[in-house]
Amino acid sequence: MRLGLTLNRIGNAWQVTHLPSVPLADQLADFKAKQVAAEFTADETLVVSLGDTLKRHARKASAPAVIAESEEDSPKPKKK
Repeated sequence: MRLGLTLNRIGNAWQVTHLPSVPLADQLADFKAKQVAAEFTADETLVVSLGDTLKRHARKASAPAVIAESEEDSPKPKKK
């Protein structure tokens, strides 16, 4: 029997939904049932097993980080 965790994120807080005492197959079945019924109540749900993310649902798409280059950081032209 494989062990795993199901985690839900609401805002900045993570909550454990299923502990490793619940068989991983049951956790994945619960995830699939919520996915089919569109009943995700958290912003993000992760099903994790031994360090591997097996299933993931994110309600809100996160924007990629954009780093603006300032004039001080840009390379200075070489003097001739």
